[in-house]
Amino acid sequence: MGTYGKGIILLIIVLLFITFGVENSRTVQLKYYFEGLTIDFPIYGVVYISIIIGIVIGMITGLRSRLNMRKTVKHLEKENRELKEMVPKEPSSTESAP
Repeated sequence: MGTYGKGIILLIIVLLFITFGVENSRTVQLKYYFEGLTIDFPIYGVVYISIIIGIVIGMITGLRSRLNMRKTVKHLEKENRELKEMVPKEPSSTESAP
């Protein structure tokens, strides 16, 4: 997909987020365990924060698995080099000509 296609998709997503925020601008009262800790917050803010937290958790999980894969690749490359050293080299076609 070209740069224009990605830009158009990004623009559509941004417009969807903006219109969602405009349509859901009423405030809700968030209470967290204690009666004194209440916050008035717009509905779209709660949704956006939840999405951002999900993205961050996904990125952390992806980073962890990527680091594990990198370790596995290094181990397999080392094993591949060791196995290549064990295989006898075939004489080239120019060396075997009489």
